[in-house]
Amino acid sequence: MSQETAAAKPAQVRRILVLGDPALQYSLVPRKRLPIVTIDLPADPDGGDRAVEYLRPIDTASVSIRLLPQDSAPVEVPVEVARPTWSGCALSESMRTHLRSVWPGAAATESIEFLSPVMVLRLHESQERTRVEVLACTRLREVGAVFARVAECEFPSTATADDVVPVALKSAGNLREHVAVENHVFRNLVPGVEIENKITLRGDVSIWRLTSEMASQVGSASFPGFIPDVGNEVQRWEVFQHTFEVLNPAAERGYIAFQEQPSGAFMLKHKIFAEDTLRRVETFRHNLAVPGRDFAAFLDLEYPHLTFRALRTFSRTRFDVNLESSATGHFFGIEIDEVRTAGDEHVLRQAEIAYHRSRIHDGLDVATVEPELERLTNLVDSYLARNGVDRERTFYSKLSFLRDIESPSGATSPTRC
Repeated sequence: MSQETAAAKPAQVRRILVLGDPALQYSLVPRKRLPIVTIDLPADPDGGDRAVEYLRPIDTASVSIRLLPQDSAPVEVPVEVARPTWSGCALSESMRTHLRSVWPGAAATESIEFLSPVMVLRLHESQERTRVEVLACTRLREVGAVFARVAECEFPSTATADDVVPVALKSAGNLREHVAVENHVFRNLVPGVEIENKITLRGDVSIWRLTSEMASQVGSASFPGFIPDVGNEVQRWEVFQHTFEVLNPAAERGYIAFQEQPSGAFMLKHKIFAEDTLRRVETFRHNLAVPGRDFAAFLDLEYPHLTFRALRTFSRTRFDVNLESSATGHFFGIEIDEVRTAGDEHVLRQAEIAYHRSRIHDGLDVATVEPELERLTNLVDSYLARNGVDRERTFYSKLSFLRDIESPSGATSPTRC
């Protein structure tokens, strides 16, 4: 984004959904007679650039639809009532009816069902020029479609949408291997490092109630600028963890923990940190066999240079609200958990706000991870305040929780059930 654009007051951004041949994004035989369909969406009143757009079926409702045949003039599709044009993974029935009414006879060999969402265009219009963000379709689910920014184009202010679309389509294949191929769309920009804020929850708080309510508010005024991680909006986890504090050497202080897997194997989590803080080194080893569940013997064999002490075993139940920043493409989790130590039932409840990964797109910037994490943390804290939750913003770790249980002075008293 230019300094001129950033300094100006954001204006409404015109948005156009473009349907076309999937061959524009994938290695398919092109259907040369299949037209393009453009759908004017409601303008974005907030302005600004977007790394991602998320369209639910209701968001695709429009009365302004145009059909752009390959070899004849554009056709205005007659629509009187705005209804969803795309529904889940297919054209809506009303959209099919409207398109059939204007489908050129010359294209009878091509079915309207061949059309797919290809891109969303965001037109930043001014007196001098029109700047266009091109966002290509990257995910289709029954709940909605996701588009990632792949390019930016500029046009004279006199250019029409019909002029913009053919040029923008040439960019639809940009970053194709990271946009069209779903298992390549993300990247962890800070591998091996956990970046996480924490809010400790006081009293008898229902972590499920907090999770379900916050998940329902993603994208609303409570969490502006965030969209759900579509298809993974909420996840629920439970682990049983055996924790060993690393005492020496000082440079490797932290802990190593064994988490039980249904197969009988263990995942080993290794965190290195001298104090509770925003960033901590974190690595994993998977599918480990621990003979006789003798964790101390395993550590002596695998980590002979480290000195350990065993801490309490605990269960951890965690409910995640997964969401994505629409401006930056960074994914975060609002991870609300309840830890209970085995045998003596000490309890810790927290909301952890963690960076997960980033969507690969045009404009990806690691420098925006921590500011957006902080913004999300403040939104979570505000939500908790509005709901009367007694809490403390902190970096208080599970290791500190276990240490405090062992401390003779009971410096920080965890909840006791």
